[in-house]
Amino acid sequence: MQEINYKKGLSALLLCFLIWGFQPLYWYICGEWDTFFMLACRIVWAAICCLCILWAQGKLPQLWAVFRDRRALKREIPASLFLLADWGVYLWAVQNGRVLECSLGYYIQPIVVFIFGAVIFREKVSWRHLVILAVVVVGIVLSTGGFGGVPYVTIALAVCFAIYAAIKKSLSIDSVVSTTAEILIMVPAALLFILFFRMGDTGLASITPLRQLMLLGAGVVTAMPMVLYSVGVKYLPLMTAGFCQYLSPTLAIVCGMVMGEFLTAEKLKSFYFIWAGVILYCLNTLYEERKKRQPTAQKDKENA
Repeated sequence: MQEINYKKGLSALLLCFLIWGFQPLYWYICGEWDTFFMLACRIVWAAICCLCILWAQGKLPQLWAVFRDRRALKREIPASLFLLADWGVYLWAVQNGRVLECSLGYYIQPIVVFIFGAVIFREKVSWRHLVILAVVVVGIVLSTGGFGGVPYVTIALAVCFAIYAAIKKSLSIDSVVSTTAEILIMVPAALLFILFFRMGDTGLASITPLRQLMLLGAGVVTAMPMVLYSVGVKYLPLMTAGFCQYLSPTLAIVCGMVMGEFLTAEKLKSFYFIWAGVILYCLNTLYEERKKRQPTAQKDKENA
């Protein structure tokens, strides 16, 4: 049975989502670097940080076991590709002033994950879910006006993460071990890209000691939230963890405004529908959780 400890769980989870929420500011501070070079460096340093964390936790044997398990690798490799796509789109969007689109994408991610769960894992869908989906779709349609066209960043981030989450759901591996394996799968391609395409002024030749520290920090801000998230979900009910995740896209809105983006009236229209969909989704989750508990409570009353 899951050990519930709100003090430990909430502390870890809130710190995790604070880091994720303010990440756009970190990439903004890093300066105008080539997106693909920054992505490659992030992969390398994140892999090093994750390996250090697993070494400290004594979980390196679990990591090597993943690479010896063909069945696990059949899931980890595609998971790695979709994680890479998510990181790439996100970095590009931040560098091109489209943080609000990222925020919109992260708001609807849980709902898209649910849709994938219904389609792939045949999870039960009620009329309430269809209403929530309709509200979110209206929000996405309205965002085409606010963001000057189809919000490709929003859709790409939501879909990439939904597929990634669907793959991860079929794995029974420790979350930090699993994600470390996925990052390590990316490392050879990242190193080859740097060596063959980014040795000049758009890559390694442009690195100063300060920039090297920033790249090292990129590994830390990538790896640390993973560990904090794994601690948080260990000590909290999944429903509580699910509600906490909306902190990140909310903070991203603040980051976007700091970086020069504004919530115009047109953009707000789409956000209103997305926020309405998120609130309905949370309320429905509470309702379904309470409904599940009723038979158990009734049985306990009868047995008393």
